[in-house]
Amino acid sequence: MYYGIISISALLFSLVFVFSDKYRSKYGSGTDAVLKFTAGSHFAGFAALLIINKFHFEITVFSAVAAAVAAFDVILFNLFSLRALGKTNLSKYSVFSMIGGMALPFTAGIIFFNEELTPGKIICLVLVAVSLAFTIEKGENKGGAFYYIGVFITNGLYGVINKFFSAAHFGKTSEAGFSVLIEGITVVMCLILLIFAKDRIGIVKGKGLLYMGGYGAMCAVGNLFLLIALRGLPASAQYPFVTGGVMIISTVYSFFTQNKPGRKEIISVALSMLGILALVLL
Repeated sequence: MYYGIISISALLFSLVFVFSDKYRSKYGSGTDAVLKFTAGSHFAGFAALLIINKFHFEITVFSAVAAAVAAFDVILFNLFSLRALGKTNLSKYSVFSMIGGMALPFTAGIIFFNEELTPGKIICLVLVAVSLAFTIEKGENKGGAFYYIGVFITNGLYGVINKFFSAAHFGKTSEAGFSVLIEGITVVMCLILLIFAKDRIGIVKGKGLLYMGGYGAMCAVGNLFLLIALRGLPASAQYPFVTGGVMIISTVYSFFTQNKPGRKEIISVALSMLGILALVLL
């Protein structure tokens, strides 16, 4: 059941990169643009999760503090993401985002949460990392390294925060309640920070709102499913599975577009599939 839940997450995450890239192309990656994108997308996520949670709002001191840390990480991730997409190509950005989202929770699960290090986990991590390397394309402006390293760290930290919340024994909300808190606090933080932003882009409207809404709703629901799956799956198994799943779904989807996958993409998917099989069977 839990692998089914995170497979749905992988499906949602395979689409979100497109929304953020299209928004950046239209509005740029200045501080005002980033904060408005983050506020708008997480307001959409907040609304979607409230509906899923049947408009039931939960809060505890521990959950609020953990959600505030996660919200700050989210803002930094979006800042690094939109700046990185202005410096480097989408493929390299995706690689650093997904490897960070896989490697840091995997490492934290083994070192800090006493998760078992199995041959299947090791094989999956290695194969998925190699498969991601096959997707890197040429095309990068000088100065991009700082931003996609920031993407690597902040995306990975979000998974670590989720694992910490799931494993903690303090008084806490449900997974859905925690996710609602993250979305709401992120919006509030962005609105406060917008007061100090100087490079104004004006009102976001039309397609910009669609990019925000699509990104926010898919990320919020996808992250909620990952949080729920931590009840039954260790982080060291879950995040490599999700990363490999995103690779597979993205490539399968590309068969139905004008940009058909090439030999490297097919090899990448084959390696991801082998990694996932190793994770499930070994």
